[in-house]
Amino acid sequence: MSSWENLLLASSNAARGKRQRPDVEEWLLREETGLMELREGLLGGSYQPGPYRFFEIYEPKRRVIAAAPFRDRVVHHALCQFMAPVLERRFIARSFSCQIGKGTTAARDCCRKLVNGHAYVLKCDVRKFFPNIDHAILRSRLDGVSRCGQVMGLIGALIGSHRTGDDIPPSWFGGDELLDGTRARGLPIGNLTSQLWGNFYLDGLDHWATEAEQHGDYLRYTDDFLLFSDDKARLWDLRAGIVGQLAEMRLKLAEPKSRLLATGEGVPFCGFRFLPGMRPRILGPTKRRFERRRRLLAGRRDFRRLTRSVFAWFQFSREGNSEGLRRAYCCLPLATRLERRQRGTSRVLRGASWVSNGPDNLLSSNRNNNNPDNRNNNIGFRCVLVGGGSLKATIPGEVSAEHLASPTSAKQASLSAAPVPR
Repeated sequence: MSSWENLLLASSNAARGKRQRPDVEEWLLREETGLMELREGLLGGSYQPGPYRFFEIYEPKRRVIAAAPFRDRVVHHALCQFMAPVLERRFIARSFSCQIGKGTTAARDCCRKLVNGHAYVLKCDVRKFFPNIDHAILRSRLDGVSRCGQVMGLIGALIGSHRTGDDIPPSWFGGDELLDGTRARGLPIGNLTSQLWGNFYLDGLDHWATEAEQHGDYLRYTDDFLLFSDDKARLWDLRAGIVGQLAEMRLKLAEPKSRLLATGEGVPFCGFRFLPGMRPRILGPTKRRFERRRRLLAGRRDFRRLTRSVFAWFQFSREGNSEGLRRAYCCLPLATRLERRQRGTSRVLRGASWVSNGPDNLLSSNRNNNNPDNRNNNIGFRCVLVGGGSLKATIPGEVSAEHLASPTSAKQASLSAAPVPR
């Protein structure tokens, strides 16, 4: 874990996208010296986490973020690079978050498939998940991850470096004593290790639902998890079991977020609302947050951050229907709009063709903003019925002579060869 190659990679990953921050610049100026001192502290057992910097965010809801010093963030990345392959082997296939290839996009694809095949869903959310993670339970579950005593000591030091304050009252369970309210709990929202350990903390719940209860129509993203079925009574029984499993981890379900829904009502998950047989719809609060941020950055004329924001929204909205996407681009400078969708590839896209001027020109959602007199005839191709019942591929805008042999064929050819609306 403390090898030079692992620490150097951790330093590069921790600085990604943050190289212009003063603390990161200071670290990079003396990176080799800092990594050597850090390695000596890890090997000698003298390393201790530094103090956190606390601040609040209000989107999508109020949260207190604990930001560790950059030196500690390098250690977090180095530890996760060591632990992730060990822990991820224990995860079920439908456990998402903080894994390569298993982000929000993969979780939404899985949710969309399950919504199309079931009538009911039990949507569950854990109340104050990260602030209520019990330190003793987490340490017991992490025992055996490594045979190295120094690595386990480092894990214990990072877990004990933060605990939830009195602003979040503890939860009480049956059989608790008075001193149980003072148990150390809470992982800082902002540490990379917190994401990995939080996902591992609920791994027992995943195996209980899929193996002990043999309910395979289940997926989880961090502390949000969905159970699908066509039997409402089955879902109510599973809910009672989930309450018991969470109580063993000193957690509770969030009310009224945890409820049983019919999939026809729409299933909110990861920023989208999923309906059977329909494309996902972006949730209204998500749209409003983006519009507020777009107007703020446009008013400041901060086109650099505005471009990144619009690009992120474009990638997010491609999974659903975005009615305001076209308006979002209008606030960007012309030079930025001209380069907004450069892919660097000419491979065939679904529903498109293989022309060399870019596959995006063939998507139905593409808008070139051309003048009305600028007509393009290379937009895809269509198969039309010709005389004798044979099929022939024609390019829109071109009608062969054999199509004009009969009035019926000529009419069909003219309809099928009409230019695609831009």
